[in-house]
Amino acid sequence: MNSRHTILCVALIIVLLLAVAANSAPDVQKLLPVKGELAGFDIMPETLVYGKGVNVSKVYNGGYEVYTKNGVIDVAKQMYRRGDAFVEVTGHTMKSAKAATDFINYWAKQREAKAGTNADTGFGFVVTKPNVMAYYAMDKYFVTVGAFHTQGNPSKDVELFAKAVRKKVKK
Repeated sequence: MNSRHTILCVALIIVLLLAVAANSAPDVQKLLPVKGELAGFDIMPETLVYGKGVNVSKVYNGGYEVYTKNGVIDVAKQMYRRGDAFVEVTGHTMKSAKAATDFINYWAKQREAKAGTNADTGFGFVVTKPNVMAYYAMDKYFVTVGAFHTQGNPSKDVELFAKAVRKKVKK
């Protein structure tokens, strides 16, 4: 009976440690779609990248200062695949919702685009050349979703991922 209690206690400790580890992921990382969330898409192994402060450079190899100077606190990026279709989702925690909106306006100017509000995805814009790329402010998050494929409907894929992130922001 004593060994049974020991095994039960060890199992309980392992479960608790796993729960703590799962909840210890940065909030921005929790915005990224998880395995099985979007039908047909799989997470590409070993593509999750996270950086905070100057370690934003882990995500942006060169030019990360634009992000930190504009209020990016931390960033998480993940790649997804469906056959030959690739989608990249990058979430950035900003200093404030205003900083996220201001950063959208900065990128809209850089991309010569016009930002607007979409109830399903937030304030932002989408460009379609050379790839489909969406930029959205979602509360205190700046989110980009890029589709790196031409078959199927890359614009729909980008919207699908942006909506999935938006639902998590609203929670």
